[in-house]
Amino acid sequence: MKKIALLLSFCSTLFSQTIDYSPQFPENDNGFVWERGLISGGILTFTVISIYNTGKPIYYNQPRGDFHFTKNKSNELEFFDNSVRGLDKFGHIFSSSLFSQNIYFMSRWSGLDKSFSSYSAFILASSIMGAMEVHDAYYKRWGFSIGDFVANVAGASFVVGQHNIPFLQNFDYKISYDFTRKKSDDAVIESYANMTFWVTANPVGLFKLKKSWLPNWINIATGISVTHSTPHKTEILLGLDFNLKRIKTNSVFLNHIIHTLDRYKFPAPAIRIAPDFIGYGIYF
Repeated sequence: MKKIALLLSFCSTLFSQTIDYSPQFPENDNGFVWERGLISGGILTFTVISIYNTGKPIYYNQPRGDFHFTKNKSNELEFFDNSVRGLDKFGHIFSSSLFSQNIYFMSRWSGLDKSFSSYSAFILASSIMGAMEVHDAYYKRWGFSIGDFVANVAGASFVVGQHNIPFLQNFDYKISYDFTRKKSDDAVIESYANMTFWVTANPVGLFKLKKSWLPNWINIATGISVTHSTPHKTEILLGLDFNLKRIKTNSVFLNHIIHTLDRYKFPAPAIRIAPDFIGYGIYF
């Protein structure tokens, strides 16, 4: 499941309360637009089928078995993938949140209101990711991972929260990938040592600073990754982040593209505070 979840994040493609978080949609007095709804449903169905068919020969060319839960060597339920220090769970959060974000956009574009769209995005994203988890449960190598399932729900619910709880609009969840670091034999979507997942916060919006030396398009980010050396160690980082949502256009689609691109944390200065200190002029 973690493989497909990360594949979703790669294929799918906050701050001040005075700044609108999501692309703005004009109120539609006619309600739901069936033509747009059918197009959105078709895009969603095509995306899910395409992702599954792409991953099938890579990840599901495995022996099948009875439904089972993922367990560790001690035959206990496994909540975290110890080999990568649980970083795959952060990937699940990212994937489901990105999925939910795009479903929300398609729902709003189809004429549904903000509240209904946000909860629909949560339900659909959680259901689709959950169905994939159940599918994994019938493969001897994978199994149903409770940790993956919880991460999926958390990612989908974060998007709902951002659209319904103004305080959460001061935060965002992003991914960065360092193509300059040591290459591994793993596929890009499994090269966890090259990935960093970030929670970013906008100080100007968070502390309601009306006058600040810090531009309101600068966020402060906390990141997590793992070392290249094995056994992997958890890396904790602090850095700067650029909030692309400050770029506003008159196009709903362009704004959505900007919001989607903003899920990627672009290179910026950072420091690693664990397992030891390292300073980076530019961290990818």
